[in-house]
Amino acid sequence: MLLGKGIMINWNNVRPEHRAAYDAWHCHEHMVGRLKIPGFLRGRRYIAHEARRNFLTMYEVRDLDVLTGADYLAKANAPSALTLSTTPFVTDSIRGLARVRTSYGVGTGGCALTLRFDPLVDGLAGLERYLMAQALPQAATHHDIAGAHLIVADNSASRMTPVERQGRPTTLPNWIVLIEGFTFDAIRAVGDSWLSDERLQAHGAKPGIERDDYTLQFTLLSSPAGNRVAN
Repeated sequence: MLLGKGIMINWNNVRPEHRAAYDAWHCHEHMVGRLKIPGFLRGRRYIAHEARRNFLTMYEVRDLDVLTGADYLAKANAPSALTLSTTPFVTDSIRGLARVRTSYGVGTGGCALTLRFDPLVDGLAGLERYLMAQALPQAATHHDIAGAHLIVADNSASRMTPVERQGRPTTLPNWIVLIEGFTFDAIRAVGDSWLSDERLQAHGAKPGIERDDYTLQFTLLSSPAGNRVAN
């Protein structure tokens, strides 16, 4: 289950020759610094298993206001020298500041499936109903699934460009489904059944659904972790 009602989620590439510098900055400075901001509850980083981009990073926060608030922006508008020297290595970013619409499950899985897609204008209500009342709660009942979540990006919040992100072209996602499981077979079984392209499109998703598989690399909790927000 996700910790909170808000989330920052980011897919990106880093070339192999820059990975050591990226790891040193991202895990030992960037994520540590983010988890010191009030309202940040947990950070996670994944590496691609079969995916278009190398890395998936997410920060679970109390609510979306944390990501548009003064504490976060003060940090993001005053990047360190290491941040300024390392972020040019980060390319092809897809980044959303989002609300957690629903979150099912019992914990964190080592394997993750992400789906990015858009709803049809006249299919939004039906798609949301299908995901929140059928697909995701059913997926979470599988013995080898740890979590099933619907995340919807806030367009206005996602378009904010603090100093540390200036000059970094970024694509904005819209609707996101995150499935966490014990194995890749487990998450793909859900993806091929309840979350197949055919079913999602039948319930109101546009064609062009993007799917990626990731392996969990690193997770970090705030200290203290903060209050968990119930579903």
